[in-house]
Amino acid sequence: MTLDTLLSHRLLVVTGKGGVGKSTTAAALALASARGGRRTALVEVEGRQAFASLFDTPPWDFEEREVRPGLFGVSVDAEDSLQEYLELFYGAKRLSRFVVGSTAVEFATTAAPGIKDVLLIGKVKEMERRREPDGRFTYDLIVLDAPPTGRVVAFLRAPEATLELVTMGPIRQQARSVVDMVTDHERTCAVPVTVLEDLPVTETLEGAAALRALGVALGPVVVNRVLPERVDAEARAALVEGLSPQAVADRAQRAGAALEPDGARLLLAQAEADRARLALQAELRERLHEHLDVPLLELPERYGTRFGPQELDTLARAIEERVA
Repeated sequence: MTLDTLLSHRLLVVTGKGGVGKSTTAAALALASARGGRRTALVEVEGRQAFASLFDTPPWDFEEREVRPGLFGVSVDAEDSLQEYLELFYGAKRLSRFVVGSTAVEFATTAAPGIKDVLLIGKVKEMERRREPDGRFTYDLIVLDAPPTGRVVAFLRAPEATLELVTMGPIRQQARSVVDMVTDHERTCAVPVTVLEDLPVTETLEGAAALRALGVALGPVVVNRVLPERVDAEARAALVEGLSPQAVADRAQRAGAALEPDGARLLLAQAEADRARLALQAELRERLHEHLDVPLLELPERYGTRFGPQELDTLARAIEERVA
């Protein structure tokens, strides 16, 4: 898998269980795309403002702003999407402002929650199809920070549900065009994000099966926070099983490092914890390979109290290196 292959679609739908690094992965993929010379848009639809701190920018809104060279960010909400839709398809600028300024949108999205998703993904479709005066697409790639795995299928299926309710007119045409985009394997690809833990892997496998059943192409699975293997299996076994805390302290002293027995005990405990985690990682990695015929893009565990622009650049470089 190369970076060109990974980013060859027009829309990447990034999803994953909460807490696995879905938004940071979406941001890093978008940044890697832009650094590769693609005009890229990073879109959030949940209003969490996850990207303002990552890129050290003011809060994002409905206006598409360049946050890095070649990378544009936008936060899509239902009200602005409805206003734009009414203006584009009905030329009703005054009406759109009246409707959005009233309680109509709140009532509609409460009575039929799927309408909100149609408005959100409809905006993504408009961006994906938009062209410049010379005929070129405005964006080479759109990276969508989609809802979590447990809700992403309902989010992507909302336009199809609209087709079942609306039999004619612009709304049906719009819903049809969105369904076509989502299920076109050359245009759209879902990128699940997970970590090598039981619940996230289980949810990833269930989500991948549901996405495929919906007709969505499945891209590589991004595996975050992978603990690297620093020593071979024999060395790990010797460290945990063959050494006492005093023996570890003595060896550290001979190597020129001062280590008290209490510190040696903590070191051995950490070594045992790492060995158990590596064994679980291997088991869950095999489970993903067994059930999914897609590549795994593994990203290493990173330590720190803050994840900001510098860390995001590092993560984007890690993606570039692993798919080179």
